[in-house]
Amino acid sequence: MKLNFANTVFIGLFAAACTGPETEINVLVPVIAAAPATLDFGEVVVEYSETELVQIINAGRAELDVTSITVDDNEGAFTINPTSIVIGPDESVPVEVTFAPGTFIEYAPNLVIQSNDEEEPEVLIPITGEGVDGPVPQIEIDVLSIDFDTVPIGEDDDAYITITNVGDGPLIIEDISQGGSGAFSIEVNPDGQTMAEQGDYSTMVVAYTPTTEDGDSGSITVNSNDPSDPEIEILLLGNGGGDFDYPVAVIDCPASVDPPTTLDLDGTGSYDPNGYEPLLYEWAVTKSPSSNDVDVDDPEASFTSLDVNLAGTWEVSLSVENSAGVRSAPDTCEFEALPEDALHVELTWDSPNADVDLHLMQSGYEFYEEPGDCCWCNPNPSWGESGSADDPELALDNRTGYGPENIKVYSPVEGEYPVRVHYYSDLGGGTTVATVTIWIDGEEHDVVSTALTHNDKWDVGYVRWPEGVFVEAEETVEGASTRECWEADGK
Repeated sequence: MKLNFANTVFIGLFAAACTGPETEINVLVPVIAAAPATLDFGEVVVEYSETELVQIINAGRAELDVTSITVDDNEGAFTINPTSIVIGPDESVPVEVTFAPGTFIEYAPNLVIQSNDEEEPEVLIPITGEGVDGPVPQIEIDVLSIDFDTVPIGEDDDAYITITNVGDGPLIIEDISQGGSGAFSIEVNPDGQTMAEQGDYSTMVVAYTPTTEDGDSGSITVNSNDPSDPEIEILLLGNGGGDFDYPVAVIDCPASVDPPTTLDLDGTGSYDPNGYEPLLYEWAVTKSPSSNDVDVDDPEASFTSLDVNLAGTWEVSLSVENSAGVRSAPDTCEFEALPEDALHVELTWDSPNADVDLHLMQSGYEFYEEPGDCCWCNPNPSWGESGSADDPELALDNRTGYGPENIKVYSPVEGEYPVRVHYYSDLGGGTTVATVTIWIDGEEHDVVSTALTHNDKWDVGYVRWPEGVFVEAEETVEGASTRECWEADGK
């Protein structure tokens, strides 16, 4: 919009009338600040990298336009992200500075920040760092493609892949994932293994079992801590390789849960790129804290559930098959079952035909004495010191099978808490080995086991609180003198 002379004079007079002769006019300007004042990366092994954060702050009252963030005398050892930003008043933005030395020298450049701050348009932050020699792992895979050639439908063929550490630092296989056709499967998987010494190796076995005549293609991706080659892909071909876009299995995976709980498993995000639907689903529990077989509620449903009844690491897998009979590679979901209660006691046993019971007690109470003995007949007694937070709860009571039973206390008060186990009923199981696991503040603390016969009472030990320690008993097993307690119904 253009202003004529008369309008300009009017605006000037209006401003003078409003402000008066002694009123200052505040000009809104950006003001830059940065922290820390220096960046010291210390010693970094060549081929590795370290990242530090620099906070760029706008202490002014107008937008700060940071037009350039660079490193002078860089020599290719430093990268910046982002290299330009706009920051609102009273806001700050973190900037990543990564140091990856390419040789064994000392580096001493400056981080150069240029902006529209008129009083300080350029800010310099000194950087120091040194590239040093150190042990570095190096991965070597003997084959990067496998062609199974021709394998009849219903038969299988195996291939062997050797992964070797040819470096002088420990090589860690961090993750192995599979893509493409589900006709390929990893039969021996070195995922998670460490090859500590130069020359150490591990063998991966891959099987090919075709289900159609169209041919199959797939891949295996190996991720390791090799800084120069962290991801390697191995191509898999069978019966000509085909040109099919395979269905994809997708699990909506939680990071952690509070056991015991029923976890919903959602595979409805799975899809077939070619529209060959409906899909068939196959779930499997591939890892659990239990030594016995565990399965999902409905292994063939798109949406199912899993009884997460023990603390520890769990993993489930899902494969889908489209309406043309082509199978996906499996998707996996690994999660931790971590107790949120401060004290968590678990009992399992090794016989399917025994009823073994867990007891957590207050010090000074006798076996089966109410309210100090939390057990099957007194599952949630009031221990009264601080409301319900210190009251124990028998969350699971299994009368047959392998357990588990567990008792949780969210916030115990000071004291000693004896742990007892009773072999209540022998249903043909005979001698049974019982195992008690103590979890304290979400971490596995102690695991103890012993063999029991019918009506044995095992004095496992006691938990001392608030120290959070478990003291194992010395004289542990004797016959139980009583088998009844307050309102003992249902056993």
